[in-house]
Amino acid sequence: MKFSPKCPKIRYNTIMSAKNTTEQKKHPAGKLIVLLYYKFVQIPDPSYEVFLHKKVCESIGLKGRILIAEEGINGTVCGTRRQVEEYKRFCNGHSLFGGIVFKESRAIEQPFPKMIIKERPEIVTLRHKVDLKNTGKYVKPEELHDMLERGEDVMMIDMRNNYEYKVGRFENAIQPDTDKFYELPEKVKEMKDLKDKKIVTYCTGGIRCEKASALLVEEGFADVGQLEGGIVKYLEKYPDGHFIGKNFVFDARMTTNGDTESGKQVLAKCEHCGKPCDQYRDCTKPDCHQLFIGCEDCVKKYDGLCPVAVKDLEKMAR
Repeated sequence: MKFSPKCPKIRYNTIMSAKNTTEQKKHPAGKLIVLLYYKFVQIPDPSYEVFLHKKVCESIGLKGRILIAEEGINGTVCGTRRQVEEYKRFCNGHSLFGGIVFKESRAIEQPFPKMIIKERPEIVTLRHKVDLKNTGKYVKPEELHDMLERGEDVMMIDMRNNYEYKVGRFENAIQPDTDKFYELPEKVKEMKDLKDKKIVTYCTGGIRCEKASALLVEEGFADVGQLEGGIVKYLEKYPDGHFIGKNFVFDARMTTNGDTESGKQVLAKCEHCGKPCDQYRDCTKPDCHQLFIGCEDCVKKYDGLCPVAVKDLEKMAR
């Protein structure tokens, strides 16, 4: 789809004049801010918004990943405080993107190699049309924490993927056994025994729960809530609360909150030897690059290869 020249243009002269060539180099380690955000809003011309965002983010000097579709925007960007505030001002001055709730975390080093902005059919891929006006009710982090502190009978459902759940999750939470979010519609059909339970869904920043909770409501689940702001917002308030292990993120950091007492709990195991470990690695085999959990000893022993790659090489050597 090509953008229409009639689409209303957004003023971004201030942003376009930002001096950013050495911005990040002047800041000490740990001063980079990562913004996680989304907004479901009807976008009449996604191609134009991609074009505009590329111009704006390039001028500011941000790096990250932004998806834009007719249904809205979903992004994670990183920069200095000055840069991310410039970007927030741009969004707040935009007729479509004003009012976005930005979730912040810090990075020691830039976790993105470049800025990627793409137009997609969906900003989070479910491949199943749901009514986003009929989602689960929002549950604030404080409300959820109180529920869990009181031992209330609530079923926590992790709407992330298996590999995210493996290294960190809410206590006693279940996960629908999905490797990809679009597998959820089929998996929900296997959860009929939970239809009368009080349910709170959660994910990293909230976007997947918008669609996931709407899907549960559609399937007749009686009492559905969704954690507002996701794990990120909960950890801001309760870094040592009822979320245990590490929070998986889709950038070079791999996980966050490892410096908290809750985050120091190791829930996973090395996929080679079975020792407690929650460090994700990128398989060094050029045609693989599978994420796997591997301890330092096994990474050295197998030259950074995942278990599948090791087995493949063993077969070839026979």
